[in-house]
Amino acid sequence: MKKFIRNLVVVAVVSLILHGIWEFIQCGIFYTMEEQSVLEYYALMISAISGDVGISVGLYLILVFTSNDLNWLMKQRNRKDYVISILYALFVSFYFEIHALYYNRWGYSVQMPLFPGTNIGLVPVMQLLVLLPLSFMISRYIIKKAK
Repeated sequence: MKKFIRNLVVVAVVSLILHGIWEFIQCGIFYTMEEQSVLEYYALMISAISGDVGISVGLYLILVFTSNDLNWLMKQRNRKDYVISILYALFVSFYFEIHALYYNRWGYSVQMPLFPGTNIGLVPVMQLLVLLPLSFMISRYIIKKAK
């Protein structure tokens, strides 16, 4: 159980850093936020980054559960892990983008490429497809180096 908690904390911290960097870079380019005050902007950023960390931890817990191994992070990945990760990233990114656009939490700038056949931004979908597995890879590397 101690390794599970350690792994979970490392995944959360690595995810916080990666998603924080991604969010601050992408929001200035691909989103329209001119009408927001500085306080509203940072509140939205904190909310988005916190949500991203929750999404990462959620996927980590799903993968631990489906592998039936509390130390899943340190094991070799298999096809099932990749399929679950991809489907999870697609579902979650689409859900949150649709929800946020519907409730006008944010809008896209003209630079935002759209996912083919939808009005969903491609960049936030790519964010989860790239950063979720990258968070796990970096976390695993950090834990191995710390031993």
